[in-house]
Amino acid sequence: MKAKSIKSIRKDFKDKGIFYTPEALALKIKSYVDIEPESVYDPTCGAGSLLRVFPDDVKKYGQELDGEQLRLIDLPNFTGYEGDTLEDDGFKGMVFDCIVANPPFSVKWNAEKLQEDVRFSAAPAVPPPSKADWAFILHILYHLSDEGVAVVLVFPGILYRGQREGKVRKWFVENNYIDRVVNIPGKTFEDTSIPTCIIVLKKNKRDTNILFEDGERTREVSRKELEENNYTLTPSTYLPNEIVKEVVDIDKLNKSIVDMVLKHVENTFIQIYSLKDISDDNFYLDKLITGLEEILVRYSSERTERRDNS
Repeated sequence: MKAKSIKSIRKDFKDKGIFYTPEALALKIKSYVDIEPESVYDPTCGAGSLLRVFPDDVKKYGQELDGEQLRLIDLPNFTGYEGDTLEDDGFKGMVFDCIVANPPFSVKWNAEKLQEDVRFSAAPAVPPPSKADWAFILHILYHLSDEGVAVVLVFPGILYRGQREGKVRKWFVENNYIDRVVNIPGKTFEDTSIPTCIIVLKKNKRDTNILFEDGERTREVSRKELEENNYTLTPSTYLPNEIVKEVVDIDKLNKSIVDMVLKHVENTFIQIYSLKDISDDNFYLDKLITGLEEILVRYSSERTERRDNS
């Protein structure tokens, strides 16, 4: 069998909702790891992009469904396992100081078969069979040590979708596992322009707030506010775009109004004069002049009166 090229592997994965993680994004994910881990685990490691940014002396563990992707990994201190992470947990019973992941977006999974699995049974609902996003996050939570940190790149839909996903999301918030949610703009990936987001998980949080981040904007949001927003975790809900107040140049505005009015009056005279040549009738021309004179007299007197009272 002919080996697949990197390009063809990426295309196959793109068709399945899986995307290559460029080094810049891998480094961004690592930037949210605020500990110096002895071990790091990626449950959907692909060719090891997220593991590659950690020092050589850190023990690295990765599981990957596609064996050809897994065989591309050439890292020191690496232990790999080939298989479906949700159906065949290659590191069952192990916990890790640090977990980084870019799971496939909204893929199908065997929810009915796995609903009693210890990784998923603690949640109040099993993620829907058509969308495994929260199943991967539950798997990650199960393998995270009590003092560890997990940084997961996910599809934004999981931050607001309801039904079973909404119940699982609420459970994560109420159990204080979510530390931070970060908006990642579109076109960050090489292979897709869709926006994504990062969720940071911890089991040892000191408060119940969640930090939301979108570019330079950050804001800590209380549990009460999250509850009022039906446990939505979309950053834009808590970091609305700032309204830019337009500065109006009053002199410039007034000049443009005066110029526009004078131009309109002039055009009106031109039009009536052209009709006068046809009908030889001064009625409308006289009416226009009389009307303008009345307006000028009225506002001139008001102007004089204001000046006298000032």
